[in-house]
Amino acid sequence: MKIKINNMLLIQLLFLSLAGITAFQKISGLAIPEWFIHKFENSFINLIPFGITISFIVITLLETSIAICMIFSLIKREYKLDSERVNLNFGLDLALVLFLVLFFGSFLVGDYENGALDFLYFLGTLAIRKKFIV
Repeated sequence: MKIKINNMLLIQLLFLSLAGITAFQKISGLAIPEWFIHKFENSFINLIPFGITISFIVITLLETSIAICMIFSLIKREYKLDSERVNLNFGLDLALVLFLVLFFGSFLVGDYENGALDFLYFLGTLAIRKKFIV
């Protein structure tokens, strides 16, 4: 018996998990974590009024939006070959923006290890976007 795996469904679930879990953790905390504040307190972001708060909110909104796009993508069955994949495309585009923001933040504070991972996530998302979305 041969099992057929729907790669698109797996990608939707992957990005839903990635964005949904991180967004939920941020929202359920109801505050900006101390580690986030500490990470950026010596950067120019802290010189901008509410810069750290705005940065955290932007990241949280991007993660939440990606999760919502993936939920709608699943509801609309965009994993099927003949689907239009509007929500999936938009979610992957938002993920590219998110990874760019995370990459910038990591390199800004000299966290090159996380920056390298963010860069790889960006490249992986870009590869998925180019292979599955025409």
